[in-house]
Amino acid sequence: MKGLLAIPGSALIGLMLVTGADANNPEPVTVGMDFVALITITENAALRYGIIDQALNLETIIIAPNSSESGTGTGLLLGGTRGAASLTVTASASLTLTILVDAIVPGTGYALGAFVCNYNSGTDTACNSYTPTSVASATLLIGATLTGDNTAVAGAADGSFNVTVAYQ
Repeated sequence: MKGLLAIPGSALIGLMLVTGADANNPEPVTVGMDFVALITITENAALRYGIIDQALNLETIIIAPNSSESGTGTGLLLGGTRGAASLTVTASASLTLTILVDAIVPGTGYALGAFVCNYNSGTDTACNSYTPTSVASATLLIGATLTGDNTAVAGAADGSFNVTVAYQ
């Protein structure tokens, strides 16, 4: 019986010593943080493919961030204004950003894909893997591939997509 009583008593004394030592050694810890500006995005120009022949079929038309055109359906571009989307991104400088294009809504007769971004005159990069360093205010150019699905009808066709820019 005495052996059983000695073990709990020893444990209690050890616990009291540890508790007493912690109370006599406070250590102040500072908290550090930096606040960053909210990122704002302003659309300056929409992604524009101009006037396209209804016979788009399964051909592709690519508008690059520098507004150059390529693809298998460029002969179907009949005129009108064509060019990359242009947005102004305002953010705190010198931080890594993540740029994401999603919620892509195609129009009748075509699909949009293969979005390419160029931030602050940098390198053309797939939008969903683009992580540039922020500046206070910069231009984000976005190009994409338009692929016909053989169902185009005469008239205006509007699609859309979301652009999200966040600190990484």
